[in-house]
Amino acid sequence: MAKYAFINGEVITVDADDRICEAVLVEGSQITMVGCNEDILAQVDSHTEVIDLNGRTLMPGFIDAHNHLTHQGAAFNTVDFGYPAVASISDLRDAVGHAAENSAPGQWIRGWGMNYEKFSEGRIPTRWDLDDLCPDNPVCIVHVSGHNVLVNSLALSLAGVDDSTADPAGGKFVRDEQGRITGYVYDAAQQLVIPTSVDVGHHGPDIGYDLPLDELVSDIDRACKAYLKVGITSVVDPQVTTREMPGYMAARKQGKLTVKTTCMYLSNHQDAINELGITDHIGNDLLSIGPMKYYCDGALIGGTALFYADEPQGDHGCKCNKSAGRGYTYWPDVDAFKEALIDTHRRGMQFGVHTQGDMAMDIVLDAIEEAHRRYPRDDTRHRIEHCHGPSREQVARIRQLGVIPVTQPGQIHETGDDLVDIYGERRAKRFCPLRDMLDEGVPAVVSTDAFVQSYKPFNAISAAVNRISLTGQDMGQAQRISVLEAIRAYTWNAAYSVYHETRKGSIEVGKLADLVIVDGTLLSTPVEEISEQEVLMTFSNGEVVYQKS
Repeated sequence: MAKYAFINGEVITVDADDRICEAVLVEGSQITMVGCNEDILAQVDSHTEVIDLNGRTLMPGFIDAHNHLTHQGAAFNTVDFGYPAVASISDLRDAVGHAAENSAPGQWIRGWGMNYEKFSEGRIPTRWDLDDLCPDNPVCIVHVSGHNVLVNSLALSLAGVDDSTADPAGGKFVRDEQGRITGYVYDAAQQLVIPTSVDVGHHGPDIGYDLPLDELVSDIDRACKAYLKVGITSVVDPQVTTREMPGYMAARKQGKLTVKTTCMYLSNHQDAINELGITDHIGNDLLSIGPMKYYCDGALIGGTALFYADEPQGDHGCKCNKSAGRGYTYWPDVDAFKEALIDTHRRGMQFGVHTQGDMAMDIVLDAIEEAHRRYPRDDTRHRIEHCHGPSREQVARIRQLGVIPVTQPGQIHETGDDLVDIYGERRAKRFCPLRDMLDEGVPAVVSTDAFVQSYKPFNAISAAVNRISLTGQDMGQAQRISVLEAIRAYTWNAAYSVYHETRKGSIEVGKLADLVIVDGTLLSTPVEEISEQEVLMTFSNGEVVYQKS
């Protein structure tokens, strides 16, 4: 049994009193003492490895409570179409052309991260921008939001999609003035144009390719290694289907699942979960099933999030305005959607709902309120995934209903300029209102939504603390939070969001020794340098799982 004594550090405990201590003792997989150097050194014996932190920060391992681990692993191994590498349609063509030159005929060209809102041409790319480059290769490029894709004509032909194909519920094909499908596809329509093994219908976007099991395991292995390097010891995967779950099971069996993972089953599996009689979280520390995942509206970037028409909107993004100012719901029948949430609550389950716009927020909060009225329950901890567009009044309702917002402030930094263009300055600067949430007493969570944003925790913390866009534009100073508040939101609050706070999320006696040594003194680091911090060592269950060379 390994035994470690960490001394002379800045130990950010994230306990109830936010104590900053000097030293920690770890025996086996657990933390056994937290305090001063003198007390910890008194417990040292011949079996103890003493680690002198030399003033560096020791903190709980990061818990990314909204992280698409399998997709991030795949993104590491495909073409990078992200900004700034691809900043124009010309760059897009160069990347596709290079991939085509290195691909066999018939092989899919796949890539992630395209952000056309930043393209110098100022328009959405089409299949005709790609077709001459890859006549023998189907192409699928995933938008940075994960809610849109661009495909070429061959991909449409293979999928049996033509100009007569109708828009599905919860999705949309972009069409030109002549009614031709352009190859740009929103939300639920994505699954009609890419090979997939799971029919999710109107239950959400589906960008998971139909992959061989060994490739999926490799994606998981690749992501876990990258995560441990940046101090992530646990994640919640917010969209798991019968495609991803066998991969997680196989990766666990092969010893390649090295990041503790809680899976949120997508709501298209709700009937099967009901038939199995599952009404609570099941599993162990390494792999478990947690909340059920629902989708209400679309994405902020791309413009399919559902907002009220109470102020002007920019002319960017999806032209999908219907009864609202912008956006739509995935479920064509909103009442049926609400009843599904209420039924999940009735069965004793926790759920999380992808919800961005203020109009969508009212739909979800109304359903949760009605669920509690019909079937009173304590400590439900229902989650709102993203929760970027609530009004102050809605934040108060979130607190009253005991709902947990699982936010991604990285979007404010990475796409803040685009959000201002799409939604206007006033609304965009209130997105991800963490200051309002914490002041209201809401245990808001900071996460990344990787692959959608950077998976690196210090980037997300920097975004929450600084709220500055890529171009340096102020994204709402009134919603800034402190470094210590951001750390709590990324650790204890994240654990609390899936009922794990008694096992991890803080440095306290009896908890798992999931720990990170930062190569610096975090709390005295200038806030503009937070994103530059690096991890020196990562521990999981008291074992070294990453050490900087």
